Amino acid sequence: MAQAQELTVTYRAVYNTQSPDLFADAGLDEEMRSSLASAYKNVFMDYQLTYKDGESDFRILPLKEKQEITFMGRTVDISESVKQQARNYTYKNHAAGIILDQVSVFGKDFLVSDSIRSAHFTIHPEATKTILGFECVKAVSADGKTTVWITHHIPLRDEPIACGLEGLILAFDNGQQTYTATAIEDKAARAIVRPQGDKPMTRKAFEEMVKKRVEMMKRNR
Repeated sequence: MAQAQELTVTYRAVYNTQSPDLFADAGLDEEMRSSLASAYKNVFMDYQLTYKDGESDFRILPLKEKQEITFMGRTVDISESVKQQARNYTYKNHAAGIILDQVSVFGKDFLVSDSIRSAHFTIHPEATKTILGFECVKAVSADGKTTVWITHHIPLRDEPIACGLEGLILAFDNGQQTYTATAIEDKAARAIVRPQGDKPMTRKAFEEMVKKRVEMMKRNR
């Protein structure tokens, strides 16, 4: 496939329920964290990457079918929370080298800015597999926490995550979830709109704000 000018890729994500990192930031003791992780063993989410002329939009899609988890004796329909998450998305402008995340937390919308900084990944050329008819090669991040499967047949760099390698990522495992492409179309599924809002926060400032709010909530339990 030539250099993509328009592209839509749908990914299905499943939870790595055996990972000690899953829900590690939820403020739960280990027994409860493990129980919550197990509750997600049959849950999946669909995400979509839309790319057009150097701009992209990556977001979760609303669930098409009801999904429930059982935790602490309660059955919870997670469809509503996913619907709320669908308001959030990550915008990239490759020419400008910027990322803008529209994020809704604590009942408020935030705009988080960052630059497209590619982490260092090492290709393992001996490890290959085919996804949706495209041959992919394995690459692993320097810290060993993220594995991607990238195809050089679609030379779209740093999508949907920045790995510094030429080619589209068709599967990746970040230690908590595994994403695998389920469909590719050579057209944009939606208009790509740069998120607007209050003055953007840096990612560092946003993460510090969230950390302080979570710690405050823990103290007030």
